[in-house]
Amino acid sequence: MRPAGVRRPPAWAGPPPLLLLATVLGVLVAPAVAAEDPRSAPVVAHAATTMAASPRSIEPRLVLPVTAGPLQGGQGVRGVAPVRRALEVGVASMNLFAQQGVEQASADAHRLTSNPAVDVVGWQETQNFGSVLAALPKQWRTATVPRPDGIGEIAVSWRRERFRLERVRLLAGTDGVEAGEGPYPFGGRGILVVTLTERSTGHRLSVVNVHLPPQSESSTAPGRWAATLNADRARQHLARLARAWRGVPARWVVGTGDFNFDAKADLRRRPAGGPVATLGRVASSTYQQLGTDVPPTYPGLDRHIDYVWVDRDALRRDRIEVRAQRVLGGYHSDHRPLVARLRLH
Repeated sequence: MRPAGVRRPPAWAGPPPLLLLATVLGVLVAPAVAAEDPRSAPVVAHAATTMAASPRSIEPRLVLPVTAGPLQGGQGVRGVAPVRRALEVGVASMNLFAQQGVEQASADAHRLTSNPAVDVVGWQETQNFGSVLAALPKQWRTATVPRPDGIGEIAVSWRRERFRLERVRLLAGTDGVEAGEGPYPFGGRGILVVTLTERSTGHRLSVVNVHLPPQSESSTAPGRWAATLNADRARQHLARLARAWRGVPARWVVGTGDFNFDAKADLRRRPAGGPVATLGRVASSTYQQLGTDVPPTYPGLDRHIDYVWVDRDALRRDRIEVRAQRVLGGYHSDHRPLVARLRLH
């Protein structure tokens, strides 16, 4: 993999100004959340900052907030019932592969959401599939990021009978790379934080969903960073993700995403700035908990690059147990969904 060449001062290479203006106006929930309990309908608040802030800072910048009432952690909230029995929840991460057709993506999305072991899904590469997510079975709701030409590339879906939407936030992940900056251009990436209320207990579950930059891991030395500007952006994205994770208020916090970095190699080499070295300070992946003896999520290159993470503090407090993980087959996408079965206390 050849180096990215001379590095210019970093600049936001993501959405154009008109997109930023549209983005701060709100989050699209499809189908409309108003169809749920009217008390949970989202109230749009304008962002005080945008992605135009300095990319050198690892502080995640708020791009888009949507809130529904005061957001408080589940523990210690007056009137919230204790968790009298453990809850079983299935969390999946799925890259829909933007280059496949709508019909194939629809088949993949319906196959995954029809699986009774799946209750929450973090999606990546959804930008061409707004109609697909809007047409999920009526038992499902989806939070997406609006764009003038459709939706953004990350989204989160949940079973409406189990969860109610409380809040959606989009944080700046990293700037993109322009064609003139490096050989592997991509658009700016975000951090989507969706906070849900589990209906039977009133406790919050927050889902943190990301898609890290491509071509960031070395193709010849797995577990090491590539000599690309993309790798710099990926390290920045991970640092901001870890910082954002610390500020997520919920009893249970889980993460999903395509990290474009092989879990086996990362666990073996633990490169500075890598997923375990950075996000591992606040979260633990299902691979760390249960091992990597499952089929690859990116079979074309025999790599485990799709992840589910759980909060380390919740693990220590016995609020989350990682019970099982499975990589599902039979999908059109070049990725395979990873499903983690969690027990919540």
